[in-house]
This record gives sequence, structure tokens and C-alpha cells, in this order.
Amino acid sequence: MKKIIQTLMFIILIASCADNDILPDKSFTSNGAAVDSTKTVGELPNDSLAIKYMMQSNSELMISDRIIYKNSAYVLDLSLEEAKQLSISDDMYQKYVEIVYHMNKER
Repeated sequence: MKKIIQTLMFIILIASCADNDILPDKSFTSNGAAVDSTKTVGELPNDSLAIKYMMQSNSELMISDRIIYKNSAYVLDLSLEEAKQLSISDDMYQKYVEIVYHMNKER
């Protein structure tokens, strides 16, 4: 009987530790407002799960995260091929190439 109770307690303990954060198929909401995938960096929601989702799905956030400072200059550390794999449009890629160019020009 003691073995059965210990086994049941172990199963309950394991079940209570399960990760129940399953992503829904619809848009995330934060504070009652739907998260728009076209929002820019300054408009992140407060919910940490929604922030993670946006960082991994918003093209502008993904590409802006790849601007790095290297050898005394800003560099877009992302090739056009990599951008296409991340579903970043050619226009957006060119926009950020120009942004990096202007960042270095203003220095």
C-alpha cells in the first residue's frame, strides 16, 4: 500500500510540473488588446510570452536585432539569403541596409 501511495504522489508531482504554456493558434492578447505583428520595437506588450512570440515572429524586430557594432562600425549581421529564410521581404532588408549605412554616416 505504501508503494502505491508513493507512486501516486510521484505521478502527481510530475503532472504538476508539466509545462502548460501551449501557444494558441490565434493572436496573443496582452491586457485585453490583440498583439499586432506589425508593431515596432517601442510597442512591445507587457506579457513575457507575447514578447517572446513577437521577437520570433515580427520581421522588423528580427532584423533590427541583427544590427551589431563591429570593428568601430554598425553592421547588419544578416545576409539577403538568411533574410529570405526568415520571411523578411527584400524591401525591408534594403530598408535596414540603408538604416545601417546612415547610422555609420552620422558617426
